[in-house]
Amino acid sequence: MIKREHLKMAIDAISVVDPDSGYGLQELFGAARITIPVVDAFHERDSAGRGFHYYFEGQRVDIPKTAFVADGIGTLEQSLVFKLGELRKKQILAAGWVSGNVRQLADDIRRAGAESVVDHELRRLTACPAGLDEPLRMPDPRSFGPHFFGHLSGGQPAWFMPLPLTRATMLQVAGQRFEFFDVRFLLRSGSDDSLPWIFACISQQQILGLVKLQLHRHAVNTRLEIKYVARRKPQHLDTEAPPKGVGTFLLAGVWMLWNTFYHHVRHIFLDGEVGARQFYLDCGFREQRLCRYILQTPGGYLLTAIADMADDSRSPRGRVRSRLEALIGASIKRLRSVAGRRGRESALRFITRCLMSRYQPYPATTALAMLLKYRTRVPEASVLIDLATRTGKVRIAGETPDSQTTVLVVNDPRFALHLQNVFHLESPKRVEAFNRALADPSIAGRWHALTIEPAEREQLLWVHTPDYVDRLERTSGRQLVTLDMDTQTTERSWEVACLAVGGVFGLMDGICGGRALRGIAAVRPPGHHAEPGRAMGFCLLNNVALAARYLQKVHGVGRIMIVDLDAHHGNGTQAVFYDDDSVLFVSTHRFPAYPGTGNVGEIGGGRGRGFTVNIPMNRGAGDRDFATVIHRIIEPLAHGFRPEFILVSLGFDLYQHDRLGGMRVTPEGYGMLTDRLIEMADRECRGRIAFVLEGGYSVKGIEECGLKFIQQLCKIDSGDSDRSGCWSQRSPFVPATIAKVIDVHKVFWPQLV
Repeated sequence: MIKREHLKMAIDAISVVDPDSGYGLQELFGAARITIPVVDAFHERDSAGRGFHYYFEGQRVDIPKTAFVADGIGTLEQSLVFKLGELRKKQILAAGWVSGNVRQLADDIRRAGAESVVDHELRRLTACPAGLDEPLRMPDPRSFGPHFFGHLSGGQPAWFMPLPLTRATMLQVAGQRFEFFDVRFLLRSGSDDSLPWIFACISQQQILGLVKLQLHRHAVNTRLEIKYVARRKPQHLDTEAPPKGVGTFLLAGVWMLWNTFYHHVRHIFLDGEVGARQFYLDCGFREQRLCRYILQTPGGYLLTAIADMADDSRSPRGRVRSRLEALIGASIKRLRSVAGRRGRESALRFITRCLMSRYQPYPATTALAMLLKYRTRVPEASVLIDLATRTGKVRIAGETPDSQTTVLVVNDPRFALHLQNVFHLESPKRVEAFNRALADPSIAGRWHALTIEPAEREQLLWVHTPDYVDRLERTSGRQLVTLDMDTQTTERSWEVACLAVGGVFGLMDGICGGRALRGIAAVRPPGHHAEPGRAMGFCLLNNVALAARYLQKVHGVGRIMIVDLDAHHGNGTQAVFYDDDSVLFVSTHRFPAYPGTGNVGEIGGGRGRGFTVNIPMNRGAGDRDFATVIHRIIEPLAHGFRPEFILVSLGFDLYQHDRLGGMRVTPEGYGMLTDRLIEMADRECRGRIAFVLEGGYSVKGIEECGLKFIQQLCKIDSGDSDRSGCWSQRSPFVPATIAKVIDVHKVFWPQLV
């Protein structure tokens, strides 16, 4: 463990380079403000488990044990400079800081420490490397360089790429805890020409992991060694959880590098710690001797990460394709045998990812061909074949799609990662309930699932302000962030929100591309409360508003009608289009209720005057009331506006037993309303209509109402031949409300009578 002599040696080394910093540290050391831990049995066990540590101003500072053993005083030297830089920043801020963003304050302090380390290490050099002031740039996806794009286990997009030696990257390495890797190590690698062998996992401009490789050339046995590998670890007392799957992602990148550029290499090997043994074995490494591992055939989660990374927009190079096809064949053959549960789950996960390929057709066609060959011997073959053909990525020769299958569905399992393990009304159970409705035998084979990708940041700016998008993006990786009284985020919420918007975009592409006339995006988090500059009411990004802008900007759609069918007013959507006459926004909602907007008098402004129509409903409104609203108001408005596309913000919180809705719509009522909206789309815009999931907080209601909804979407008779009950229920909703809406808007829409 660290001794006083080690601290003294490190401070002396700092004094040689920076006398001022050295003097300050000597004063702190002499005043016992830099100390070593008390030696007893507890601390010895603690050090063995968590690494060496010392105390700076009473705060525990951990030093990676392996880094200290390998690099000695240099690691401790950088740690002391970092803490001194933080202390100086704290003293400056303390003079004038009264209140503010504590999180930003902590980030500023940590950055000051990182800058101190970088400056100190650059002073040690006789000449600084060129290009230090270059910004961190992501690779061009079209260039054939040693870089690959993929996703971490939570769906977070990331790059595997060579690490550029810039001030920006060194600040991140100095400000984080990467075992083996520090600023001095990077500068040393730059001087000895080994920097091109350092690769990084980078996501959202953040370095999440690093790996250094070394090529061992031999006439008959060239090998590639993983010299060092490290993922970003939290500092002591950090509240942010590091992203999961970084280690697997780095190994997948090394595998891709091997098979793309170094296919003459026989195998990959590494010397790993005893504690990481099971991880390497699960990834397919073979233990050659104590702590020496060889990779020839990957397995476990590494297989899925490789399939994801190989699904590249660039044509496959080297032997990537042949090796991946061999892995597909081996995995399906493994499914033929009675393999262990763990190995079977791994193989199924890998084959499923291959069938979902977005860019390269060969993984899906290879997997499908093998499944057809062994369909009688692989129990899961029928399910996998159905999955492959329903996504529309592959077709079985000689078979044509069912002419009645006209519905596209967006339902990605990654939507469950938002607010995971957090008690919240807007929980993953909502999409799970809708997925159970999709699994009903009555609609089997009648819908296509879409493969989706996250929306780009620039696309979000079509609706949201840059400041708000930046603020939302900064929540990534943080355990829990409260944006307003009702709206929180967790580690993956930013990625899931972008994925939800990308899913809605994919649905727009599918309908405008002619694959179907209608569809449903069962996404979360919902969106219609999200305003351009803030989150509200469980909503982060306004999915339906972004869908409208996507239709206009990408597909050239001129007139769009948005129908908000939810117990709560879509204030965010209204705010986006309040002055816009290209979008007709119509909202039916309970009033008064959250969020307090949506009165009849809110009719739009400027050019958009008359293009916002609010229909406030009394508490307890039921099937007949909403059917009357569609017949008397929404259908005439659609006929007058003549939209080219209809978007529906669909909330299942109108359900009669929903805990937040306060309405009395039945599952049969949802089926009836869906049927009326589809018929309206058939008349006015050639049937093009897309539904986007919003509210709904009764799991039973989502499942039951969702089934009736999807049955009508698929044009299936649900067996509800007698719908007279929907029209005969007594309701407190009075016709005077309809009369008032008509009276306000008939000056704009003569069709309202």
